Amino acid sequence: MNDSEERRRELLRQTRKLYDEKREIPAVHPRYGRIYHDLYKDNEKPENSSGGTFYIRLAIGILCFVCFVYMDQSKTKVADVDSRTIVNEIEKNMDAETIKEVWKAL
Repeated sequence: MNDSEERRRELLRQTRKLYDEKREIPAVHPRYGRIYHDLYKDNEKPENSSGGTFYIRLAIGILCFVCFVYMDQSKTKVADVDSRTIVNEIEKNMDAETIKEVWKAL
């Protein structure tokens, strides 16, 4: 291979690199990566569609409900709390001042 052929190959490689549609994304801070990917969708890469924490929170909620129903049906107390006490605490109305005082006390 002579010098002119090497030079042409190098120029061709540089041109392909310059106009290649499969360019990598620029360095983006992780905090803003999601926004960048939403704006400039990358069609070649499959999206990572994770459910997040929804299913974990759903499972915890169902578990809490099942435990509550079990406590109510069997009339058991856990840590001196029964199902009626839980219902009373849920139904209790609290004003904003009381909540602020409790948070300040913590």
